[in-house]
Amino acid sequence: MKPEKGKKREKPASAPKKEGASGGLAFVSGLFFNVIGAAVAGIFIYGLFNSVQGYDWLLNTMLKGNFETIEQNPPDPTVAQRYEIKWGGRIGMGEISYVNRIKQQTPDSAIILIPPRKLLTDVGFKSMPEMAWLTYFLYPRKVVYEDDKDSSKLYTKADYVLAVNGWGMGKVNYQIQKPEAFMVLPLKK
Repeated sequence: MKPEKGKKREKPASAPKKEGASGGLAFVSGLFFNVIGAAVAGIFIYGLFNSVQGYDWLLNTMLKGNFETIEQNPPDPTVAQRYEIKWGGRIGMGEISYVNRIKQQTPDSAIILIPPRKLLTDVGFKSMPEMAWLTYFLYPRKVVYEDDKDSSKLYTKADYVLAVNGWGMGKVNYQIQKPEAFMVLPLKK
């Protein structure tokens, strides 16, 4: 007998497939290929780390240095402490800690006379001789370098001096009882 037009032929219902040995074999072969793929990827990454200098730096220098910095510093540092860590490595040891001392010892309206750039460099400051860097961290205070005394209008208006290794102590109009290597002094008392 022929089926009528427009009607589909019905297929007999088939029994559900049973998972047998072929299902377990598929799992084992999938696991095998994943293990082989992971081993190949591991060998590739190992070769990459040993042959490309940048990856070696990443692993052996940057990551190890970051973990050492984390261990040496408090778990929840303040913003000032974060700057000290970033610019100096340890809290209280970097150049930014000196800048923070200047901020603590001067009012916001201060105009600070800074030693010549060469003296700052000779002492070991790397960033402090840069006007933009120092101005950024001391804002809203104003900064004028001794080097700029002929060209800056702020030089005559300075009310504080940064005394470094004895430089600047002769600019104040009073006697200093206990001189130190790094001091922030008012020009007039």
